[in-house]
Amino acid sequence: MFESVPTNEVLNTGLKFYSTCKAIQEGFCRYYCKTSGDVYDDILSGTNQVVAHLEEKGIRDRIFKCDILLDSIWETINVGHWKDVDIFWRQLYRSVCFIKSVNLAHCGKYSDAILSCDMGLIMGAPLGDELFVQELADILCQLVNNDLQEIEMKNDLVKKTEVPLPHLPSLVNVPSVDAPTLEKFLDLLKSGTPFIMKNVINHWPAMKKWSPLYLIRYFGERTIPIEIGSSYTSDVWSQKLLKLKDFISSHILSQADEVAYLAQYELFNHITKLKDDIIPLDYLAISDNEIVTNCWFGPAGTVSPLHHDHYENLFCQVYGYKRFIMFSRHDNMHPHQHHLLENTSQMDIESPDVSDKFPDYKDKTAWVADLGPGDVLYVPLHWWHHVRSLSVSFSVSMWWKN
Repeated sequence: MFESVPTNEVLNTGLKFYSTCKAIQEGFCRYYCKTSGDVYDDILSGTNQVVAHLEEKGIRDRIFKCDILLDSIWETINVGHWKDVDIFWRQLYRSVCFIKSVNLAHCGKYSDAILSCDMGLIMGAPLGDELFVQELADILCQLVNNDLQEIEMKNDLVKKTEVPLPHLPSLVNVPSVDAPTLEKFLDLLKSGTPFIMKNVINHWPAMKKWSPLYLIRYFGERTIPIEIGSSYTSDVWSQKLLKLKDFISSHILSQADEVAYLAQYELFNHITKLKDDIIPLDYLAISDNEIVTNCWFGPAGTVSPLHHDHYENLFCQVYGYKRFIMFSRHDNMHPHQHHLLENTSQMDIESPDVSDKFPDYKDKTAWVADLGPGDVLYVPLHWWHHVRSLSVSFSVSMWWKN
């Protein structure tokens, strides 16, 4: 396997990094985990031997030891609140997933190796800026040929569904501007209201490349977290891990009984190859803070309930169509009282009786934006927004703080 795939640099560099990582060794000492530390050193040493072609034996035993160590770490990181877990455990989890993936790949179990990488990316944490797990997953994904012959592409896949607007007390159509200069962009920001920019992402490779079949062909084996349910405020809302090809086949290319959505996920930190298909917007040079990039991918009919974010937002519509209905940050949109939903409104603006439940709704002004491929919507800080997909849709949001 290693002779036929250009993985040596990633494998050797990654294994050397984890073998000499002080943070891992200090973590074992801090928690007096000598036994776990010995197992970790053993599987690392054995894997190094495999990569160096010095030892071919013991791979199954090493994978078994990786699983034992991962089970133990899993129990630790799932006790108590997630934010209270020492980052060491999540970093250790990711590094063991990398080691396991190397051994699985050496046996030709590429799909299992990719899954191990993805679990490390979803549940683990990086040690600094290292990208060894992402790079290994990207390489292994090239070895798995996803057969598209049995998948039928519907001709109306990206046809915009004509969904009537709900009853709105007062309506403003969000204005559009064609490819503004940075100076013009700064002037527009001063208004503190939404606007749509045209012809600013048409040069992105993603605009031509991204489609459900493209994602299946090149990234179908990747496992991602999917939201299940019509809305995260629903009592039956849940999450599950699905391979991208299974998500697309069952929820994008065909009708499913349940609504599924890849929502607000930093996908480019997971599938780094996709990041090559977008180009940072020059407008974001105005921010000294890190840009938070999230992806949104799902079928027609997905809904994000009325909520606001703690960031300015440039929402880039790459594929398909979406509708935003927005309200000023100064409007009282009756947020939930629970701290987990304090940025989410109790108002269902698509419900015909919303005015009966909230009489002051009639005093609000809604800003409406129907977005198509290539549109970029500016959503101001703390502006309330309700979002509905009008077709299969792939969007990229870029959050920043001014």
